[in-house]
Amino acid sequence: MGPSGSSKPPSIAISSCFGYFLFFVWAFLISISVEAMQTALRDGCGTESCSIIYVDHKTGIDDHEVLCRLVRTFNNCLLQNANNCDGYLMYKALRKYADSEGDKYNCNKSDTRVEPISKGPDPVPALCDYPSHDPSFKLCVLFGDPHLKTFNEEFQTCKVKGTWPLLDNDYLTIQVTNNEVEGTLEATAISKLTVIVKGNPECTSKDFQTYLAFTNSLPGTFEDGRVVVGKYNSLELIEVDPGRHVEIHIRYIKTTVVIRQIGRYFTFSINMPEKLISQGIKSDGLDLCVRGCPQSELINYKEVLAKQKFCNILATEPAQADGTLVQPVSRPQIPRSKAEEICKSAKLVGFFFESCVFDLVTTGDQNFASAAVSAVQDAVHLQPSLANNMSNRTSLDTYDRMYGTYDCNNSSCIQSNTLPHHYFFIVLLCVLTRLLCTR
Repeated sequence: MGPSGSSKPPSIAISSCFGYFLFFVWAFLISISVEAMQTALRDGCGTESCSIIYVDHKTGIDDHEVLCRLVRTFNNCLLQNANNCDGYLMYKALRKYADSEGDKYNCNKSDTRVEPISKGPDPVPALCDYPSHDPSFKLCVLFGDPHLKTFNEEFQTCKVKGTWPLLDNDYLTIQVTNNEVEGTLEATAISKLTVIVKGNPECTSKDFQTYLAFTNSLPGTFEDGRVVVGKYNSLELIEVDPGRHVEIHIRYIKTTVVIRQIGRYFTFSINMPEKLISQGIKSDGLDLCVRGCPQSELINYKEVLAKQKFCNILATEPAQADGTLVQPVSRPQIPRSKAEEICKSAKLVGFFFESCVFDLVTTGDQNFASAAVSAVQDAVHLQPSLANNMSNRTSLDTYDRMYGTYDCNNSSCIQSNTLPHHYFFIVLLCVLTRLLCTR
């Protein structure tokens, strides 16, 4: 037998193995506890919002009763998560913090009153929050008989009878229908507008949202009855004045559409970031807001306004196939001088003043003066800088000089100007030259 100290007793060896086992079990449990604590620290097992709301609402409050109600609200919020958080160190720490806050403010523990506070809205993700630092926006306006301001700062008066696209890109499809103004043969105005906001699953929904306005109907909702679409209110229809004025706010592209009904007809305005306008635009499209009216649809409103100073005939029947004379047709009208007076009193200037006069002399409907005023108001509201860039012109004298005088004895108002005098002198010069040369 060897010395007694040469080997460990079996009982001691077994005990050591068991000790190692207990050590590993203890380490495993510690790791689980640490992980649980990290989880609690990371997401608060549902209690993080309790502390955030408490801290946010507590700031700046000096009233003792309000503070105590907040403490009780905080404590109640924690208690509602007791089943999920029991055993989490962070949860226990928050419970102790809530108790200490109650002691700190000497709150009555028998009082059960709480402070009604709610969570703020979820933060809007960057995808649905167009950057506010983008300074470049473009405005398109359509109103009256009809007058157009394009995204490219062109000002036009057009015929465009029937249905035409205003804009069709990756985000929106907007169409306008212009019909004849009652009591006239040639004047047209907006009788229908269709706005289609294309689907966006992240910000609104995968489905298109359609808004439809037509004569005597300016709805306060989209076609499906909703006024707000998307978790973050990314698309919202606001009824500013029921039946008369609505606005569509498309916040994820920072675009605003304004539609008004004045009398039987509509005005339309849209303000949109410049870099988004052309995305998805077809090269052969007829989008009026982007490309303006086709040449064949343009009206020389300046010449028309000059005619109205000299001619009382505002419309004619088309020439007959057999060549008979065209007969004048009566329709509502306002003399140009009276129209100018009305439009000046409405404080209209520049293109909007001229459009107002044009509409009054061709339709006689003073609602068109109101439409021009609303168009200016919406344009300046959407782009305040426009107020500083508009011409202050309230005179048509330039156009009168440009297009001369007119022979109004025939219904076509053919320009006479001073050409007959020129012809007389040319003929006289030819006669004198011939007489001198024959000598």
